[in-house]
Amino acid sequence: MKLVKTDSGSSDLGWIGRDIEVKGDILFVERLQIDGKVTGRLSSENGTLVVGDSGEIEAQVQVGVCVIHGLLHGDLVARSRVEIHRTGKVYGDVVTPVLLVEEGAMFNGAIKMSQEPSGRILEKVVPTESTGEEKRKIKEA
Repeated sequence: MKLVKTDSGSSDLGWIGRDIEVKGDILFVERLQIDGKVTGRLSSENGTLVVGDSGEIEAQVQVGVCVIHGLLHGDLVARSRVEIHRTGKVYGDVVTPVLLVEEGAMFNGAIKMSQEPSGRILEKVVPTESTGEEKRKIKEA
C-alpha cells in the first residue's frame, strides 16, 4: 500500500495499486483508493473510499463516503453517501442516507436509507456574479 502526503500538509491519500492484493482489516482516516484487490474489512469514521475501475473488494465496508467504479462484494455502511458509477458493480446490502446509482451500474442487494447525518443542513445555492459558479452554504449545527 502506498501512502501519499501532499506538500501542503493537508490530508493523506492511501492507494492500493492494480497488482496488489491485501487480506485483513484496513483502517484509514482521510481517503483510500483501491485499484487492486482487498479481502477482509475496510473501515473509516468519516473517510472516503474510492474503488477504481480495476478495484475488487470482498469485504465488509464501513466508511463516511464510498465511490464505486469497480467491484464490491459485501455489505456497505456509509455515513454520508454512496455513489455507484456506470462501471460499478455492488453485490451486497447498502445502508446510507444518500445513494446515487448511474445508468449502467449493477446493484444486487437491499438498500436501507438511514437518516441524514445531523449537524449539516443545506441552506441555499447561490450563483456568484463574477464566474457564474454556484456557491453552497452549509450550516453547521
